[in-house]
Amino acid sequence: MQYNSSQLKAIEHGDGPALVLAGPGSGKTAVITGRTVRLIQNGISPSSILVVTFTRAAAAEMKERFLKMTGRSASPVTFGTFHGIFYGILKNTYRISGSNILADARALQLLREILDHTCPDTQEADLPSSVAREISQVKGSRMDISHFYSGVLPTDAFRKVFRAYENWKRDNRMLDFDDIITRCYELLTTRHDILSLWQQKFRYILVDEFQDISPLQYEIIRLLALPENNLFIVGDDDQSIYRFRGANPDLMLNFPKVYPGCQVIALEENYRSTPEILKASENLICHNRKRFRKNILSSRPSGSPVSFECFDNPRKECVRMAQQIREAHDGGVPYEETAVLFRTNVGCRQAVEQLMAYQIPFRMGDVIPCVFDHWIAKDVMAYMDLGAMSRERRGKRSDFLRVYNRPNRYFSREAFYDPLVTYESLYSYYEDKDWMVRRVDELETNLTMIRHLAPYGALNYIRREIGYEGYLRDYAMQRNIPPEDLLQVLDELTESARNYRTCEEWKESIEKYREKLEQQRALRSEEHSGVVVSTLHASKGMEYDTVYILDVNEGIIPYHKAVLDADLEEERRMLYVGMTRARKDLYIYSVRERYDKKIAPSRFLREIEAGLTDTARQQT
Repeated sequence: MQYNSSQLKAIEHGDGPALVLAGPGSGKTAVITGRTVRLIQNGISPSSILVVTFTRAAAAEMKERFLKMTGRSASPVTFGTFHGIFYGILKNTYRISGSNILADARALQLLREILDHTCPDTQEADLPSSVAREISQVKGSRMDISHFYSGVLPTDAFRKVFRAYENWKRDNRMLDFDDIITRCYELLTTRHDILSLWQQKFRYILVDEFQDISPLQYEIIRLLALPENNLFIVGDDDQSIYRFRGANPDLMLNFPKVYPGCQVIALEENYRSTPEILKASENLICHNRKRFRKNILSSRPSGSPVSFECFDNPRKECVRMAQQIREAHDGGVPYEETAVLFRTNVGCRQAVEQLMAYQIPFRMGDVIPCVFDHWIAKDVMAYMDLGAMSRERRGKRSDFLRVYNRPNRYFSREAFYDPLVTYESLYSYYEDKDWMVRRVDELETNLTMIRHLAPYGALNYIRREIGYEGYLRDYAMQRNIPPEDLLQVLDELTESARNYRTCEEWKESIEKYREKLEQQRALRSEEHSGVVVSTLHASKGMEYDTVYILDVNEGIIPYHKAVLDADLEEERRMLYVGMTRARKDLYIYSVRERYDKKIAPSRFLREIEAGLTDTARQQT
């Protein structure tokens, strides 16, 4: 295989620590496998080499490349993930097996059960995942639970959930994936005899995607590398976007200080993107202060300028995107070589609808939840269904129970005693309480009003006149979560109803959308063609001929939660990752208005365009 001078320098590195700065498309996997082969050629025992990364897919790819390069059918080199390697160390010492490992799905189910008991009024379907991430942060940083303040639950509630979760695992002799790391660290720091055995086993350690490493993972790798410190780390600090999982780019930035005299090698030749895309990407990322300075050059010929377009609203933005994708496909660009990227999965609904309208096949880069399955959507639909009920008809008890105290009307659950409820039964239940009779009358008036409105008007009536938006704000405050997260879902629902005359038409479109997403979920594990629809996070490691990044606006990119400098730098890195997925064409879109509110273009746009002599800008 032909290597450039920087790659060859990394591959030929001898003993001792080395830091390889591998920018997007610089051939880092080739360097890791090439160095592994070279170590063996230089007389190093293959069984003493450890190559570790974060995903099974990445480990399998490097192992496959190694076998192909060496002509072997089996690998004496250990290729594995952090969790896989650490589990192997624990298994070798303790009597544990796969039956002792708590799978992610079961852990989330357990957390849901604990939350139902501890916080019975919680509605968020993704709350177990959010709590799991915070538990992971506590354990990954080895923090005392009394010093941690949750961002998704009231502090006391989070601590109760944390203790109940840990107690259940202890009583049932189970370990989750975080425990594998913490227990391995505890083992190696208390049993020096066992540590010494593994140090003798793994004399050369190569780490891929080092920018994503957590402090505890780093400490274990450092222990294993002693005393020779043959630690070869490869990564890109500019692509560190997993701080919410415990990743800390400072670990990579400080590596030369921790290992004085370590060799630092920069892979600065990019084999993926055109010079125009690289220049725009560099214009953005150079505004981050905490990073290694690099001089990345493209090996590709010059191409089209990066295209910047601003639209009146998201619908026009998504229509334009779909039109361009169709035109490019008609011109010979395969759909599977195009990606549409978003900051969060909530924002993709309109893009998916337009891809469907233009009959453009698509596939999900990650599992994108259906906004219409959110608990807020279920509340809204309950209101709509009850609004369709005439005075003589009966409404479902389940619908009433969803919304009877959202906002709080001081109704008792016992007032809805029949499977089918009438207004007369409510009046009868409260006949001796005049103030409650007035509340029943107000509810009937509100629901009757909904029946006479188109879906868009009904949504606005529910959120403002009935007071559902105020209920969400109060709910967010009680649960210690940003109200914007809930209001964005409500905004998406309201926007989706805008162009329908009747509730039946709106529901029909919702079912078509839901069916399409279900098809995509079923096909995710299969190889198939289509435009990739993905979040910026999930796009990391991928590459496409054409990339569209939508909604590059303040509050979205950068996200509204990004307040501190460290947050903004990670948001900048996230956009950088998205931009550098593109090989030939990059489209960066923004809008002037969202949910009937003015919205400013992202500050990042000014940074990107500064110094670009040839840019394509359109006002649409």
